[in-house]
Amino acid sequence: MKHIKFRILIIVWSSMILLFFAFAGILNIVLPSHFVSEAEDALEYEIDYQHYISNNNNESEDDSSDYYEKDSNEESTLQKKFESGYQDSYFTSDIYYIDVTDALNDKNTSEGNSLVGSNSTSLKSTYELTKWVKNHDISEEQIYTLQTDNGYYVFTVYEESQNYDYWDDSESDENDSPVYLMYINIDHIVKYTRSLNWLISAIFLCAIVVMSIIGYRLGVKIEESQKTQRRFFQNSSHELKTPLMAIQGYAEGIEMDVVDPQNAAGIIMQETERMTGLVEEILSISKIDSRHFKLDLVKLDIKEVLYDCFRSLDAVQQMNGISIVPEFPNEEIYVKCDEDQMARAFRNIIINGLKYSKKKITVACETNQKYVYIRFKDDGNGINRDDIEHIFDRFYKGSDGGTGIGLSLANEIIHLHKGSVTAYNYLDGAVFEVKLPIVD
Repeated sequence: MKHIKFRILIIVWSSMILLFFAFAGILNIVLPSHFVSEAEDALEYEIDYQHYISNNNNESEDDSSDYYEKDSNEESTLQKKFESGYQDSYFTSDIYYIDVTDALNDKNTSEGNSLVGSNSTSLKSTYELTKWVKNHDISEEQIYTLQTDNGYYVFTVYEESQNYDYWDDSESDENDSPVYLMYINIDHIVKYTRSLNWLISAIFLCAIVVMSIIGYRLGVKIEESQKTQRRFFQNSSHELKTPLMAIQGYAEGIEMDVVDPQNAAGIIMQETERMTGLVEEILSISKIDSRHFKLDLVKLDIKEVLYDCFRSLDAVQQMNGISIVPEFPNEEIYVKCDEDQMARAFRNIIINGLKYSKKKITVACETNQKYVYIRFKDDGNGINRDDIEHIFDRFYKGSDGGTGIGLSLANEIIHLHKGSVTAYNYLDGAVFEVKLPIVD
């Protein structure tokens, strides 16, 4: 899949933009609406409380003895509500009062209205609200909102309970009931939440930058992985095709009676073994990639593992006329390893050396307090400079035509054992150095 990194970036940007607008909507629409709702609840609470106080006062004046002798079951809803200490909103303590009796009656200008209540308020708020009340037909105890440059008001008009209905169209006199404008200014808290837009924008900008970098790098890795997979399948198919063609060719030769069956059988068996080895290595690499590759770790003398490898390669040594020379210390060297897998890694390194050695391969061990260093040195022509950096890459085709699957598998097995393997040239040959942690 080409350009996957750009697709990831598009997904990241789209997701972050959607999240940004979601948070912006919460800050600029949802939260202000919530604060308005809270303020409305507080005003409704205050109106109910005023009714409760007024009813109690009236009942006390009419017949105080009867009021106090009432059964608790006959208490009104408002009595139960307020005597239980009911509080509906944290805005309740922020209610301000303005006497707007004259303003509604057009007797005075709004600037002349008096301020009533324990809370202080600004003249601008008083002027704005009373002016709005004068210019609009409002209903008692209905809640309104007004947003100006000076405030974000949630307010209602409340008339003190009197025998005379102030809202009647008849002309009032000096005994008219006073009318109060009760309001809450939520401008400060709304502005505070909206001021967070800058903070949210900065956070999202940083998040977009960070996620873009991570997404781009992830896309690059995915693309590289896909390229590696394609190369893996192409090269593995090629490697398997070579022995299959040889087997097919000799089988056809036997069928057509053009080759010696005995000699052909030997070559067919040889190619079959070669193909079987390739399949096993490909399956091992596949298991490592899928995290299904499990090691059976036991404490072993690494020298014994190496000696077993040498013995298993006796036939190859005799065929190529190359000897393996061990240079080991006398003491035992213990490591925790999977014997079969570690032996496979060592064999792959030795087999690679047998391809290019002239007479011998020297295998030496050296230890310190933490690690054992195993060096496989051949007497060939060394590793080409262009190949040495990629020699452990999967199916890397070097200048000499090698595929690299064996060395790649050896490298990954050794890394699973918390070790490392490096390759370099030394004097007249190549050296593969394996580093493994030792145990007591």
